Parts: sequence; C-alpha cells; structure tokens
Amino acid sequence: MPGRKIFKKDGRRVPLRGVKRPSRGLPRPSVPASPGRNVRSKLESRVAAWLDSRKIAYQYEPLILLEGKQYRPDFFLPQFDLFLEICGFSHMPYYSDRVELKRRLYEKHGLKAVFIKYNGRGSLAKMLEEALPTQ
Repeated sequence: MPGRKIFKKDGRRVPLRGVKRPSRGLPRPSVPASPGRNVRSKLESRVAAWLDSRKIAYQYEPLILLEGKQYRPDFFLPQFDLFLEICGFSHMPYYSDRVELKRRLYEKHGLKAVFIKYNGRGSLAKMLEEALPTQ
C-alpha cells in the first residue's frame, strides 16, 4: 500500500525499504575544553587543556583532503607543523584499522603526525610530553 506509514513499538517511524536516508554527519563537539571551545570527548578535552597549559596553539579538527577523501585529525599544532591524533578505542579492530590507514596516508603525503594510544592507564601528560618535539 503506497503511503502507508509503519511505526516501531516506541512510536518512531520506520523508513521504507530502498529509501536512502540523508546522513546526519558527525555530532557537533559538545564537551567543554577551554573558554569558547568544545571538543568531542573527555579525552580530547584533557589534551586541549594540556596544550592550553603549555601555551601551545592548536587547531581542532581541521579539514584536510587526502586522495579525494575528507579527514579531520584531532589537533593540528602549527608551531610544530604536526597533526596530533588521540586514539582511545584501540581495543576495537575496526578503529585500529582506521588508525593504521590514517598513519599510512599521512606518511605517504609527507605529513608529520603523532598518534597517542591511550587506554586510561598511565599518565596522558607524560605521553604527550614524550611524543611532542621539544620547543
């Protein structure tokens, strides 16, 4: 029956089969990092606070194009000409594969990048200090 609406038990409408729904994209950053700035996660908020405390300028999620695809690295540090990727879900195979793909892409295009794999153990500040070049 054309035009018939089908609803789930919770009242939400079920889209018709074969109908492509528009992508909503990434949610807006909503975790406060510093006055006037928001990020997507608590871990990124801690990194932003650490960068602010060291007076290291950064751009959050700058848009870059590599091989016809859009990427948004977590941070770009202009004074080091360096991308900083914070990896918090390294226990997930898909996530690890995506991180490795980004690592290879950055290397292929001559972009300097540091990947911080943080699992909640140890000192995030120490990892950042060791990973970033001396000023």
